[in-house]
Amino acid sequence: MKKGMIAVLIAATIAVLVAGCTAPEQGGAKEKKTITWAAIDPASYGYRVVSGIVDTIKAKAPEYEYAIKPYSSTTAAIKGFCKGEADLTYAAELAFPDLYNFTGPYKGFESEVKQMPVQTLWTYTMETFILIPKEKADEIKSWSDLNGKRVYLTPAGYMNHINIRRGLSAVGAEPEHVEVDSKFVCKALEEGTIVATALYTTARTSLPTWGQELGISCKGKLVPLNPSPEEIKKIEEAGLQLVEIDAKKIDPEMEGVIYGIPFYFGYHASVKLPEQDVYRILKALEENADKLPSVDPGLKPLADDVAKFQYLGVKATNPSLVPIHPGLAKYLKEKGLWEKEWDKYIAK
Repeated sequence: MKKGMIAVLIAATIAVLVAGCTAPEQGGAKEKKTITWAAIDPASYGYRVVSGIVDTIKAKAPEYEYAIKPYSSTTAAIKGFCKGEADLTYAAELAFPDLYNFTGPYKGFESEVKQMPVQTLWTYTMETFILIPKEKADEIKSWSDLNGKRVYLTPAGYMNHINIRRGLSAVGAEPEHVEVDSKFVCKALEEGTIVATALYTTARTSLPTWGQELGISCKGKLVPLNPSPEEIKKIEEAGLQLVEIDAKKIDPEMEGVIYGIPFYFGYHASVKLPEQDVYRILKALEENADKLPSVDPGLKPLADDVAKFQYLGVKATNPSLVPIHPGLAKYLKEKGLWEKEWDKYIAK
């Protein structure tokens, strides 16, 4: 009996030792690192974009786990990220000045900050431009002509409102903003309540719902109001970009091109997310970029050239205010799209 007990104990001991020796192999690869993205409402465009980007990345970088954490607003997502609740956050370039200066919605928030987002991954743009009624075209010929006039600049405080204001300021124009229910913009233009309206596209293609309605209700009645050559120079000297939008995207009866000022949206990490992880995300996105337009047409410019899109995002965002993640710096240097003066703006 004792011999039997001893044999059982020896066998059990060997089994434990063998299991201990083989467990790492049987358990598979080492535990994956989870990367959490702070996003906004699951019904939002931004959430759809990040979901598609995560699906695109994980196909080429399966060594990570990915989690999307939605918040009630962009500001809430950024604040959650800054408190350390996520690895990347959704943010537009226009949100950074308030965040970095702790003004606007971030006033008094500095004491809660555990990390700050730096430029990491730019994903899509929106472009803000101006339209006027055809009968005003002889009177209003350039952006400067809007100075002092009543204009709907899209809802006050929203990103497109801020964006078009900075473009108008660059040419010295200060129109009087008139708040209009977006469903009645065409009526306000027809009645003369306003002489012009700002509008915007996503990726030079998609209009917001109210913009689509404007194109229908004011079909054939509006024309683009573009900056003059002198104004274009001033806009570019102010560090802003201009892009061309096919006017027929707004109204099939509208001719020519519309000049819009783009601003960039993306997902941004702090330096707590290592250089190699960010570099790997960018490379994985590039390797599978052809899948992006099927997520949303607004991602086509990113899909066409991931590296150049990152370069333009950095160009549009003041790196002396918002540093560049070392992983993005490594990627752009590899692609030959790095400007030497940016060396001093790499986040540390």
